[in-house]
Amino acid sequence: MTPVLEAIYKGIGLGLALCIGVGPSFFALIQTSLHNGVRSGVALAFGIFLSDVTCVLLAYLGVSQFMLNPANKMIVGLVGGTILILFGIYILMQKKPMTPLQEREVSIKTPNIALTIVKGYLLNILNPVVILLWITWLGVISSTHNFTRIHIIIFFSTTLSVVVLTDILKVMMANKIKKYINPHFLLIVNRLIGSILLIIGIWKLAALLL
Repeated sequence: MTPVLEAIYKGIGLGLALCIGVGPSFFALIQTSLHNGVRSGVALAFGIFLSDVTCVLLAYLGVSQFMLNPANKMIVGLVGGTILILFGIYILMQKKPMTPLQEREVSIKTPNIALTIVKGYLLNILNPVVILLWITWLGVISSTHNFTRIHIIIFFSTTLSVVVLTDILKVMMANKIKKYINPHFLLIVNRLIGSILLIIGIWKLAALLL
C-alpha cells in the first residue's frame, strides 16, 4: 500500500472512530436539528468542522503549546465550561414544547445561520479535550508512520471530511425521525440534552477549580 492510500485509509478509520464519540458537540447537533431543522444543524456541524480544522492547524504549527500552558489552559477551560453551562441553561429555559418543523407557522423567525456556525465553533474549540485529542493524534501519526508533510495533510483532511460528513448525517437522521415524535417527547429530549450540557459544564469547572 502506498503512503497516500495508507494516509487515506487510516484517516477514514480515525474519522469513523471519532464520529462514535458522544460529547457536548453531539448533543448540541441533535438538539439544534430537532429544534431548528436541518439547515441550522448543518450550520452547527460546519462550525464544529471549522474549529476542528483550527485545532489541527494549531497543533501542526506548534501554537498548541500556548493552549497547553497551565495558566492558559485554565482560562480556556473556564470559558469553555461557562459556555456549556450557559448553553444548557438556555435550552432548559425553553418552556414551549417543540413541534416538528413542518407544523410550525411560516412567520416563525429562522435562526441566524452565521450565529449558529459561531456557536458550533466556540462550543467545540473551547473544549480542552478537543485540542488535546488532535495533538495526540498528530504526535501518533508523526512518530509511528513514515509520513511526509503531504501525507499528514492527506490523513487529517480525510479524517476531518469523514467527521463533518457523519455529523451532517446525524443531523439529517435526527430531522427524519422528528416527524414521528410528539411534542412532549421532544420537550423531554430538550430537557435531557440541556441537563447533560449543564452537568458537563459544571464538571469541567469543578475539575479546574477544585
